[in-house]
Amino acid sequence: MKPNKQSFARVMQNNWFILKYGLMYSRKYIIFTCLYACLQEIEIFLEHVILIKFVFDSVQFGTSFSTVALYIGLTVLFIAGCFVLDSIYYQSVEPKGKELLYQKLRMDLYTKAVKTDLSNYDDPVYYNEYVWSANDARNRIDATIDNIRNICKSITVIVTSVSFFLFVDKLGLVFILVSFIATMLFSMLANKVRFAMRMELNEKDRKRIYLKRLFYLADYAKELRLYSIKEKFFREFSRTHVEMHAIVNKHSKKQFWINFTSDYFFNELILGGLYVVYVVFMALVKGTLSYGSAVTLLNSCWRLKGNMQYLTSLVSEMQENSMYIEKLRSFLDQPNEMKDADDPLAVPDRFTGLELRNVSFRYSESGSPILHDVDLTIRPGEKIAIVGYNGAGKTTLTKLIMRLYDASSGEIRLNGIAIDQFNLDDYRMKFSSVFQDHQLFAASLSENVLMQHCSADDPEKARLALEKSGFGDKLHSLPMGTDTSITKEFNDSGVELSGGEAQKVAISRVFAKPTLLILLDEPSSALDPMSEYHLNQVMLEKAENRPIIFISHRLSTTKMVDRIFMMENGRIIEQGSHDELMRLKGKYAHMFNLQASRYRVVAGVKQA
Repeated sequence: MKPNKQSFARVMQNNWFILKYGLMYSRKYIIFTCLYACLQEIEIFLEHVILIKFVFDSVQFGTSFSTVALYIGLTVLFIAGCFVLDSIYYQSVEPKGKELLYQKLRMDLYTKAVKTDLSNYDDPVYYNEYVWSANDARNRIDATIDNIRNICKSITVIVTSVSFFLFVDKLGLVFILVSFIATMLFSMLANKVRFAMRMELNEKDRKRIYLKRLFYLADYAKELRLYSIKEKFFREFSRTHVEMHAIVNKHSKKQFWINFTSDYFFNELILGGLYVVYVVFMALVKGTLSYGSAVTLLNSCWRLKGNMQYLTSLVSEMQENSMYIEKLRSFLDQPNEMKDADDPLAVPDRFTGLELRNVSFRYSESGSPILHDVDLTIRPGEKIAIVGYNGAGKTTLTKLIMRLYDASSGEIRLNGIAIDQFNLDDYRMKFSSVFQDHQLFAASLSENVLMQHCSADDPEKARLALEKSGFGDKLHSLPMGTDTSITKEFNDSGVELSGGEAQKVAISRVFAKPTLLILLDEPSSALDPMSEYHLNQVMLEKAENRPIIFISHRLSTTKMVDRIFMMENGRIIEQGSHDELMRLKGKYAHMFNLQASRYRVVAGVKQA
């Protein structure tokens, strides 16, 4: 997005987008902010303009002391009331109002992130936009509210000061108007240069942030101590800083000349010089201005000049804020390609079959095909294994079955109905799945098993599922049982599980969730062959009549299943039972024989 492409209307729309959250969810806060900002400037105008003019004119023209004292007393009482409101606003109204807005906007971002197509995460540009939007949402709220507050202040200053000038000295407004217009144009030009610099720096800063993570996250600590690759990252860190310095140096020269012209010629020279001479001339030579009027005109001139400058910068800041809000809105408005049918069907509760017909897939239109014309049928209660070396397309196939992606061509049917005719969220909930890269959350053990907020009866359900997955011994050693917190992220009494233990917890989710079909993408890769074999046996026994799809490049399970599909380069090249494929002496038999020594004792298979 280029900084010079936004119209004034779009700038207003983007800032209104954030302000709308305030009016929807925290209207009292927004209204209080605007009214209080106006009141603050009215108080300053009465104290520093009207009161000073009144005092000087009283001295010059001999007003009684009692009248002056009464006026000062009333002004002091008004200021005291403003101080009370100031405490209420900053100690109560603002903290509560802002926190509510942070929550609402971030909730919309998180909801969008959960519902966005999984394919978007494969696009680094889109993913970077999401990370940026989530991290920057709070800044956009702060900037927008601050801008609105400051606009109210500046407008109040302008209205009160202009009214004063119209009443006392109309010609002074000409000096101010000329300065204001010229300064605004140059400030907008400076803002575009500043935004262009920040966009260039952001590209480099992402790399610097990545390098910073390498040196402080525990994930990389062992490798950095055992290998010399850290020297490469030290060099890249230094080179990135040099590149960022060059970017700043390139843009700073332009900013200097723009700011100098704006600050000196269109501010100091016009208002700080010419107008002062004019006021002194009118007071001392012409005698048309009182001393009180002369002093307050000069004070008001500087005050009005400062707010004209500030209003100019506010217009520029709103423009800059709009450019960042545009990125946030682009993320929120990104349409999903995967959509529900116009009148989606209810997902059936009974499984009668799943069929893939000529299914092909590529991650992008210009990308290489991952799957080619895959045909596959799964019958009720059937246990199948999809095997092959890494990169064969096994995991991609499972993502299509669960409709995390849509096939590029061909179709997938559940119970004879194309899966895009079902409600998308309901369809996905009909699968129990465990992936090799499963994740555990900073929540209780039972919540990690059931993957939902737990009610009173849920801990027992979680316990039974954990027993089935082989986690029973570890569970009995935990003093808090299923209430134990996983990780120490937010609870010092939490537990850190080993890879094998974490995998058993992930697998227990399959036993806790009643679904149509179980899909296991190398869930036991962190287990030793003996544990893997026994776990797969339990899985087959406890799955009841649900069909199971095993995805693996380790073949210790394949003798137990009904059918095996061997994949290579995105195609199914062989299918059949274990015995049938061994007699075929093809790719599966070759792969099985290579691995036989690893699990011969476990599975009781003699090496062919």
